[in-house]
Amino acid sequence: MTNGSNAYGIKFSQISWFDRLLGRHPNVVAATRHHDIVWDITRKSGCAIQAICLDEYTCGTGKVLEVREEFPEVNLIYVGGMWNGYTMEAKEYCLDNNIGLFNTTEMTGALHKDDFWKYHKKDKDGNPVYP
Repeated sequence: MTNGSNAYGIKFSQISWFDRLLGRHPNVVAATRHHDIVWDITRKSGCAIQAICLDEYTCGTGKVLEVREEFPEVNLIYVGGMWNGYTMEAKEYCLDNNIGLFNTTEMTGALHKDDFWKYHKKDKDGNPVYP
């Protein structure tokens, strides 16, 4: 584990924010960081998660595939802050492959769900809302 640089150019402030989110989440028992931007997460309820912290304004399928090639065990991709998001193609790919794809506004809810990759916010009619 380092606080130096990583191949994805993720700043330490982003890494620290994500680490604090995991450390304070009521369903997270332990979160161990490695490769500077990857965490192995043990939860009270639900399967284990391996998450990667990115900072993508718009995460597309290409970035998802890049992450999967380098970190095949990753099953949750955090794209970064509330202004960050992802394409619907990337989201559909992740849903089809049981991979969570979330920004800041979605992370807390997703970590509570057993089938975390399916988590989404809902509008007043119960329809999925994606950033």
